[in-house]
Amino acid sequence: MEYADKVLKSNVIFDAVSDEPFAGGVAIKGNRILAVCKGDEIDQYISPDTEVFEYENKMIMPGLVDAHDHFWWGAVADSAHVVNLTTSSSEEEAVEMIREWAQAHPEEPRVRGFGWFPANWNDAPLPTKVTLDQAVPDRPAYMNCADAHTAWLNTLALEEAGYRPDQVLEAGSIGVDENGEMNGLIFEPDALEQGWAKFYEFPDDQIEEILDDFMKGLAKMGVTSMSEMSADDYTDSIQHRYEVFKKMADEGRFTTRVHAFTKFMRRTDFTDAVAWTKEFHSPYFEVHGVKGFLDGVTSTYTGLLLEPYTDRPDTIGIGVPLDNQESLNASVIAANAAGLPVRIHCIAEGSVRMALDAFEASLKANGQHGLVNTIEHIETMHPDDIPRFAELGVVASMQGEHLPLEINEKVFRLGEERCKYEWPFKSLADAGAVIAFGTDFPVVYYNQFPGIYASIARKNYDGSIAGVDNGEKLTLPQALKANTINAAYVYGRDDELGSLEAGKLADVIVIDRNLFAVPVDDINDTKVLLTIMDGNITHQA
Repeated sequence: MEYADKVLKSNVIFDAVSDEPFAGGVAIKGNRILAVCKGDEIDQYISPDTEVFEYENKMIMPGLVDAHDHFWWGAVADSAHVVNLTTSSSEEEAVEMIREWAQAHPEEPRVRGFGWFPANWNDAPLPTKVTLDQAVPDRPAYMNCADAHTAWLNTLALEEAGYRPDQVLEAGSIGVDENGEMNGLIFEPDALEQGWAKFYEFPDDQIEEILDDFMKGLAKMGVTSMSEMSADDYTDSIQHRYEVFKKMADEGRFTTRVHAFTKFMRRTDFTDAVAWTKEFHSPYFEVHGVKGFLDGVTSTYTGLLLEPYTDRPDTIGIGVPLDNQESLNASVIAANAAGLPVRIHCIAEGSVRMALDAFEASLKANGQHGLVNTIEHIETMHPDDIPRFAELGVVASMQGEHLPLEINEKVFRLGEERCKYEWPFKSLADAGAVIAFGTDFPVVYYNQFPGIYASIARKNYDGSIAGVDNGEKLTLPQALKANTINAAYVYGRDDELGSLEAGKLADVIVIDRNLFAVPVDDINDTKVLLTIMDGNITHQA
């Protein structure tokens, strides 16, 4: 008889295999789940040396698997090296927060900020470098928007990053005023790369300090797997950063498994990407595939629609798509042929259709390649495209909490008729699509329970109905599986992660309530009591 190192008992175990919880226990030996049993059967795995945890009516479930977030961006945004602007309600308030932070941190060579968001500023005009120059006249200042598609820089940052008003870009844009002078705004990831290179540049010791702290926070929230979805380029600086990540992972300092997806768009040679999947491949940090951006965000009219914006009938999307269909098809076909799964950022209906067409082209060219391709975000789509996800085997990778984050923005951007298919969770699930959930941290925090709640309740932060009342709600089991087994499927690891089954890696959490018994609104406030990753306790409340 093989005995367990740890046994967790509860009246409520959700294993992410069945839809209903059961009473019983989970036995762990080493870094694997030894057994999952109903009733008292778990007792046979207990010896005098077994550590037993009794949780009564607290719920045991698989560790949370975040299908889409930005590991390094998020770690920096969550650190003491950045001013948090998420609570700012106007440009004026943000500027004052930046000024105070800069004065309190004279040792920082750059002033970095994250989290300002147009929807939180009552849709006021976007900020300019003028106010930022006044707040920070002595150092480069980089302020990333919460949408991760817009940055606000002062003059010294524009100069340090090497931006020019006449710069030719493959995609994205540099904001200019009526005189042709840079106004301090940079749009979309391709254009943002220069600024990001400076924003996220830290010496090795600070990288390690930032990540050590970040890991503690992730463990506290029960996040045992996540991603690096920043579509990093194959540069020496990024490679060195990944080497630091791998070193820390190999030293056992990662308490969350990290899966990176590197740059994809407008290329057909993926030699570098394939080489990195081999160089960076460990149990806790790996380069898994490639990722690209096809459009931006509807808040700045860079989401690609099929018909014009309701409040901007002159455009279906400014500066988008970020690639044409022929080039996109060629890139997807080449990446899949190289054995790389592809993930494409598509906020709106036009880009979603383009990505589906590209994935269909890859199946025709490569046959049933067996790779997990995904479309990211899918905040709005055309109903004709809903069944195509299951037909093409494409995963819908979505973020529940983005729905309340937008504060009903799409209703006046797109109109009520199109918003019948904003965040169409239920329609996709009913059509047989695999739905995987993430937070897109640092766009929203890496606590996944508000996103689970939003996908079930479809409510704004103030309790009102989010968007139009379109009935696009998931059930609780569907939402939990989207945050566990389905998200593990995106990483090609559903055979070892994402559910409580004998033989799988021991990533297990315990939460402070039975989600199947509490009122729906109480899901939002769920707390994690215990996190086990790879058989080790990484957090205990």
